[in-house]
Amino acid sequence: MRRMLAIVTVLTVTSSLAVVPADAATLLRAPGARGRSPVGSRPLAAERIKTRLSMNVPDRLVVGDRVPVTGRLEQQDRDGTWAPLARKQLDLQFNRSTSPDWNTIAAPVTDADGYYSVQVPIVENGAWAIDFADDPVNLPDDYYGYEMSYAGTNVRQVTHRTSISGFNAAPEPAGLGGTIRASGTVMFTMADGTKKPSGGATVRLQFSTDGKTWKDRAAQSPGGDGRFAIDVKAERDGYWRTRVPDDDGYLVVPSVSGADYVDVRYRTHIHQFNASPEPVKKGAAITVKGLLYRYMPAGRPGPGAPVSIYFKAKGSSNWTGVAVVKTASNGWFGKRFKASKDGYWTAVYKGSSAYLRSNQPADYVDVR
Repeated sequence: MRRMLAIVTVLTVTSSLAVVPADAATLLRAPGARGRSPVGSRPLAAERIKTRLSMNVPDRLVVGDRVPVTGRLEQQDRDGTWAPLARKQLDLQFNRSTSPDWNTIAAPVTDADGYYSVQVPIVENGAWAIDFADDPVNLPDDYYGYEMSYAGTNVRQVTHRTSISGFNAAPEPAGLGGTIRASGTVMFTMADGTKKPSGGATVRLQFSTDGKTWKDRAAQSPGGDGRFAIDVKAERDGYWRTRVPDDDGYLVVPSVSGADYVDVRYRTHIHQFNASPEPVKKGAAITVKGLLYRYMPAGRPGPGAPVSIYFKAKGSSNWTGVAVVKTASNGWFGKRFKASKDGYWTAVYKGSSAYLRSNQPADYVDVR
């Protein structure tokens, strides 16, 4: 859900001047009242004392925190002035945005100056309401001498703490001009401290050559399962990380993943690989050859590079290294072997600190 600007409208309701019938008083109950005691169950005062109640909830509500809900209860004297109403029990209720029900979460008592303060847990989006003398049948008799008052908020949007689980940038190493995929899962911390995958918040992929100065390279909004996979072009060695920001309209506490270093190397490829002749007589010579190219970034022959030649006999699952040859100045390599049995031949360039590994699909030679 995108940020809904929570208008922190705090309602302060003051009881009416005249005697309020039970049904009418119930209608004034914003959060959905409990039933009031039937008329006649206890004697009603001819005129009740007017009261007013205020309520303050912090602007920022982070799931898992406990925050103070504060306010003041006052009564109106006969001369019209307002004075604190001390040592009175109040009823604080919360209404989850996912439920129609209001539930009591605390029963604070006002101090000598009419003030109250109570710590409440932040669980999810919802509204708060507090009332006085709304249920006198369950309170001391003197509560009948006061008219009900209440205060409340509209639905408030909460903020979630975030983290990034399982971040990885791959492949490692990566080929220059190829694709690096950064993946992971955005997690929200719940009220009980557990973490849950959650989507919606933007994930920004950042790059740094030194692990200190970071620049945004791409962004993505994960789905409901919190997973993201961002593809970028491999251009140079460096560090990758992801960040969940708080400036995209979503209510989150920012977080950053760990950094993952990716070494970018030139790609290589073995062209025109061949083992011949095919078929060949047993005891005759087999020539294995090919051309090594290095892309930096254009493809060029790779001179002086070691290439390993392997053989796997027909019916076997094991490759055996039979020679290591160096490429000539034009990138070509070749080696002659005595034909002894049917099997597969392949060549592998194992790479270096600057070049990626490459190998050629096997070539089968029938020995007769």
